[in-house]
Amino acid sequence: MDTLAHTATETSQGSEVQRGPALSRRSVLQQASSAALLSASLPATAQEPPAFSNMGGLLEAYTDTQKGYKLYRPSGWTKFETDPGVFDVKFQDVIEPETVVIVSTSAVRNSTSISALGELDAVGEKFAKSRKAELVSAKSRYAGDSLVYTLELKGEKFHELLVLTINRGKLFRLNTVTSEKKWSKRKDLYQNVAASFVPQGY
Repeated sequence: MDTLAHTATETSQGSEVQRGPALSRRSVLQQASSAALLSASLPATAQEPPAFSNMGGLLEAYTDTQKGYKLYRPSGWTKFETDPGVFDVKFQDVIEPETVVIVSTSAVRNSTSISALGELDAVGEKFAKSRKAELVSAKSRYAGDSLVYTLELKGEKFHELLVLTINRGKLFRLNTVTSEKKWSKRKDLYQNVAASFVPQGY
């Protein structure tokens, strides 16, 4: 567009540069053609990635109709049933026992949104401090009409994505934890698990 604007300016200045416009237009057409070919050759991965992927089947749908939530769980991981007061369900890697996905719920009163705990960054710092960890990132999104906080926490020996939300009188917590050494290997998997979590009745 800058080249076109420059060409228009040259044309208005008189006969001394009358040869310039023809050359400039030809140059612009050549550049546009080259740009079109380059654009057509760009891979699809250059586009904005989707918010969630089942990673070619590495994740499979899981729904708890009684507790009122759904998510995508790692395929092939060992499932542990409810441990009252500790978790509602736990999925654990067969080879790496420190690598887990845990969902827990607890009743809340007089709160209909996770914002009741505080602003996103403040909540993130609070949880990081309680775990003696670094708050790497704090993000929010909506799942239906529920505000969801997602916190990434990095400890000396562990790495965690923590999802928090309130829906229908319940506080939902999704913990995805692995060792700090294994984080790079599990990062994409955990981010998709976190993105898939929906705290609504089914």
